Amino acid sequence: MDLERVIKTRRSIRRFKQIPLSMDFLVNLVDAGRLAPSGANLQPIEYVIVNDKRICEKIFSALRWAGYIKPEWRPAEGERPVAYIVILVQEGRSPFSDVDVGLSAENIMLLAWSHGVGSCMLGNIDREMIREILGVPDGYRIHSVIALGFPAEKSVVEESDAVEYWRDEDGVMHVPKRRIKDIVHINRFGCRGGDSNS
Repeated sequence: MDLERVIKTRRSIRRFKQIPLSMDFLVNLVDAGRLAPSGANLQPIEYVIVNDKRICEKIFSALRWAGYIKPEWRPAEGERPVAYIVILVQEGRSPFSDVDVGLSAENIMLLAWSHGVGSCMLGNIDREMIREILGVPDGYRIHSVIALGFPAEKSVVEESDAVEYWRDEDGVMHVPKRRIKDIVHINRFGCRGGDSNS
């Protein structure tokens, strides 16, 4: 896919085919994250890659999924991620770490999607459980987890002011996004559609 198509078609995926991802591929994703911009180049982020099936099962138990889907929903057996990238931040190293994580994670997810691999970045996680599972020492904050695998579902954009995504009767996830005309101001706030004299 060309870059514009990758950016415009990437959606969060929460159901995955059970096709393994190689460690070389996952390290390459982390390398894309490593090369993202970093505030003052302080580079506070480290990563734990997990593709061992037993450890993946343990990590899965520490994750919460799709908060807007009721009743509480989780991927079923046979739909769970096949790998994770756990994003760690060195405490006290950078005041810009949350921005750095966003930039790094987007690089990772876009590169994954360019190879047809879906992803979902999760922040509603049991950090202490993950710390114990992975042996993460004090001095590191467990920021988030990126779940990975080839998609076993479709996700589409709906232009809307709503925020809650939903799954239809065919299992397609619908994700509301604000319309471009409602978020762009041209040359000054409140000017729309190129009218810079308003």
